[in-house]
Amino acid sequence: MLALLSPGRQALASKYAGEFTYLGLGARALAMGGAYVSLADDGFASYWNPAGTAGGAHQAAFMHSSTFGGLVNYDAAGYTRPLRNGGCGMVLFRLGVTDIPLTGDALLDANGNGEMDPGERLDYAKIGYTSDNEWFLLANYSRRLPGALDAGGNLKLVYKSVGPGSAWGVGLDAGVLKPLGRNITAGLHVADLTTTYLAWSTGQRELIAPTTRIGFSWNPGLGGRTPLTIAAAADLRFEGRAIAAQFHAGPASADFHLGVEYRIRDRLSLRLGSDQGRFSAGAGLRLGRITADYAFMAGGDLDGSTRVSGGWRF
Repeated sequence: MLALLSPGRQALASKYAGEFTYLGLGARALAMGGAYVSLADDGFASYWNPAGTAGGAHQAAFMHSSTFGGLVNYDAAGYTRPLRNGGCGMVLFRLGVTDIPLTGDALLDANGNGEMDPGERLDYAKIGYTSDNEWFLLANYSRRLPGALDAGGNLKLVYKSVGPGSAWGVGLDAGVLKPLGRNITAGLHVADLTTTYLAWSTGQRELIAPTTRIGFSWNPGLGGRTPLTIAAAADLRFEGRAIAAQFHAGPASADFHLGVEYRIRDRLSLRLGSDQGRFSAGAGLRLGRITADYAFMAGGDLDGSTRVSGGWRF
């Protein structure tokens, strides 16, 4: 990100340009490992699958998280409203990172090669600090089509700023949901369908390449009821992520998500998941129109993190 502060530098690898848009929203979905593309039905439905608002609840949802001692903050708000023969929604997300050190002017560079060589050092008095802010806004509309097929799309606006540099981008998402019988539902979501183009004020350019999400969910039906939900999903990309992904072959890569939810009297929910091989768990509580959800996600080499979200059903 800091390379964007220098107009003379080349653009960063586009395969990470939209990484902040894949962090996931809502503690229910995150506790289930992000296996939510075929389940999207809450206030964040349009984020997980633009078709989800056609059959989703009339709900507003909110999420906040602060990690790494308050250095990184996530904030999101979502709204889903069913319409006659369809639905609409909106999601606003912000990622903020504070106290990013700028060391470009602090290097005592004796030979002028721009690198810290033996015998050279940093003048800590000249280290400055900046912040990173990344936003996206989704405006959603969906339709219920013949054959029990739900289809929807998002208009996506992206804004990023690092120090004095900033960028705007516009893109489109699309998705479908389809019940397959035997309490199985399939979902497909193509994020950044048109390839979202980011134009920086520094003159640099980035492209957010499409990501295809495929998912299935199953309610096995226990005693005539469906308190148990089992879900699976995969993110497919063709941008050369290599070992950064779970599985890869040439430019193609895949990351997998698994989740299980058990509901007790439709009030308390217990959840487990696997997000790209990392353990997740959580719980949810519904009291009248109010929902509250909690998720814990293992961090691999980093510490685990938690998410808390809430919703109001109208």
